[in-house]
Amino acid sequence: MAEKQALSQQLIEIIRSMEADGVMDHRFRQVYTLKEVNGPFFFADLVSTFCSDSQITIRDMSLVLENPIVNYYDLEELCMKIKGGSSCIGACQMAHACGALRQAVNEKSKERCAAAVEAIKIEYLRLEGRMSNVVQLERRIDSQK
Repeated sequence: MAEKQALSQQLIEIIRSMEADGVMDHRFRQVYTLKEVNGPFFFADLVSTFCSDSQITIRDMSLVLENPIVNYYDLEELCMKIKGGSSCIGACQMAHACGALRQAVNEKSKERCAAAVEAIKIEYLRLEGRMSNVVQLERRIDSQK
């Protein structure tokens, strides 16, 4: 029981540091508390799904930009998908980067879109390792009796 409490405290500290660094906002902690009503695996599963969905969406955005003629409609759809997920989980910097992509899409600027997608990739990479640590720690907590 003491180990589970220590692991939980460690997880809370990681969440606080992510907030302090500005990569996550208060929503991330709110999502963490939802596991109390949605079951012990909810948080780890949600974070894992967010990460895998984000990787796929970022890859798809890059593929759209590789075409000689950019399908801005598809790019906007992908942008809204990743922005929605980022906003819901509290990945505020990633959501902000998606806002820049939305502007570039509205201007139909392939160069600005490419730069915005690169910024989204960078924000995702800033999150990826920390999110992986969060999931691993959460799974260790869930496995404790």
